[in-house]
Amino acid sequence: MDCNNDDLDKKNEATEAQVYVPQDAQGIVLAFLPGRVVVQLHSVCTFWRDCIEEPSFVDHHLKNACHFHQSIACFTSLDHGLVHMYTFDPATINFKSVELVFSNRFHMSAPCNGLMCAYDIKGDAEVLNPTTRKHLRLPDSVLKSRSLCSEYFVGFVHSTKEYKVVSVRHCVRFLAFEIWTIGALSWRTIRESAELLKATKAVVVSGSMYWLLLNESSSGFSREILMLNLTDETFTKIPIPDAVRKCDLHLFEGEGKALLLSNHYDISSDSVVSDIWVVDITHQDWIHLHRAPKMPVGMSPFFQLKTKIFFGNQKRLLCVDIQDCTVSYINMPPGETLVSCGMFVESFAPAVRGFVSSTVSSYGNSSVFNEPSSADPGPSFRGAGSSSTRRGQSSGLTGWSSVDLERSFKRTKRTMNMVWKISKHIAI
Repeated sequence: MDCNNDDLDKKNEATEAQVYVPQDAQGIVLAFLPGRVVVQLHSVCTFWRDCIEEPSFVDHHLKNACHFHQSIACFTSLDHGLVHMYTFDPATINFKSVELVFSNRFHMSAPCNGLMCAYDIKGDAEVLNPTTRKHLRLPDSVLKSRSLCSEYFVGFVHSTKEYKVVSVRHCVRFLAFEIWTIGALSWRTIRESAELLKATKAVVVSGSMYWLLLNESSSGFSREILMLNLTDETFTKIPIPDAVRKCDLHLFEGEGKALLLSNHYDISSDSVVSDIWVVDITHQDWIHLHRAPKMPVGMSPFFQLKTKIFFGNQKRLLCVDIQDCTVSYINMPPGETLVSCGMFVESFAPAVRGFVSSTVSSYGNSSVFNEPSSADPGPSFRGAGSSSTRRGQSSGLTGWSSVDLERSFKRTKRTMNMVWKISKHIAI
């Protein structure tokens, strides 16, 4: 029996030695795999490492990920600073996974090709990639020290393949817009205006950013939309439809377009009616898409995915199906606050230098690609949080104590397999 096993092993070794996969084919296969899988394969061999770090691979992988590996992602902040990312299957909205995002900022922009901008109330900000767990600290700006607060948003320019961060800085008598190209050395001021925005959160669509402008400081109505073209960094004002100028308006992204949601009271039906419009940028004209069920009060729209519109506040994510008029909602876990939500891809963007690991290991390995999955901390992380450091001391992960990390890892372990109950009812 042993002889037969030995012979079989020899035959298998001989067969394996004859198998040869061209390097080009290996690169193609890697580019089709989910980002978190590729992260684990980075250290398998020198060729795979070099292949994954090539800018052309980053572009090819992103293109494939946008087609095959998109998820709905919710980002929640915890009291002690760490951020959790919950993902859902776009087709079924079923829970998929939870990951730790190594950032201690309490505000986040919507995802853009797997990148986000995280920032705090002081205006300190960083661009981070949750898939690779790498981040880049944003350079300081002269306007930052003069502003009351700042907000940051990241967008992508398809023609140049550049990622740009736009900051809206709230100064005493005006709003200032600054822009920074990832990889550049400094910010550029592109607009200073006393005009007020209805909501300072930018809606990012196809290389442009959108905000609703208020009529005046004493009015909650909007007359125009302010659009920033990220390619040439110019602003344009788009008039909103006359029929909805005195309605409650919200901008959001849907299927790669800028959509406008209007809520108004209809006397004939004695109820609040919602309409969804889409803008034709070329002709600066609006097209009425459809009448929608009554939108939820106190919630802001995040994005639209096919027939579903996702809304949210700090404690709840809500989904309205405009086709069958059903409403589904998911409560955030206790102790967590929803800070951002959007379509997420596991990418390796951007292909520029300067990004560093969001974790700095105290056990001699600072490479982000060799770190364990956040859903399973592994012996190295558990050691860093317990035996290698005393309770309350830094565990080697920048910005957090071992107590914070231990708490987050335990919470992640509890929630990673949880089933969020989604209750449905017919929308009013």
